[in-house]
Amino acid sequence: MEKNNVKLPPKETDFLNPTTADLMAKIQDFWLRYNKEKSDQYEGAVEDFLELIIYYPNTMCKREMNETLKLLVALFYFYKPFGLSPTIQDKVRKEIMEVIENKWSAPSYDYLAMIFCKSKASIHEAIKQKEAEARQLLEEAQLRMKAKAIALEELVREEKIKLTNENSKRMYELTEQTA
Repeated sequence: MEKNNVKLPPKETDFLNPTTADLMAKIQDFWLRYNKEKSDQYEGAVEDFLELIIYYPNTMCKREMNETLKLLVALFYFYKPFGLSPTIQDKVRKEIMEVIENKWSAPSYDYLAMIFCKSKASIHEAIKQKEAEARQLLEEAQLRMKAKAIALEELVREEKIKLTNENSKRMYELTEQTA
């Protein structure tokens, strides 16, 4: 999500909590759930869980869901990949985005319950509570990506004009010298 400029809650830097035992218990809880449910549906769950536990260890180890965790759940649920690099040719980028649009579906409550180590009911409640905030953050990120793409196109256009003018000037100087 960060690659697409989605503003995530600040990463936690207080390393006094949780304890090592708390972290190990959370990892063990996840691993037991993952091994029990292992299927193609959970592809990427390990990576998602590890990123969450690395960047939000306090939040992930708490029993209750705080506002940060609720927002993360909602962001995971509503996030859809967008904003492919503007360096990819427009036609190719549009084709890729069409495939993503057609095949993308929100992660299941089961998937979210697994990576956040919470119940499906808790996941549902978090999504309900934070839907508006998550959608707003994702919309803002999409607008930033569009703005960057437009700015890059403008830079490319300006650079092409600059190079064309320089080439024209050189050609003029060359014809003057040979004449």
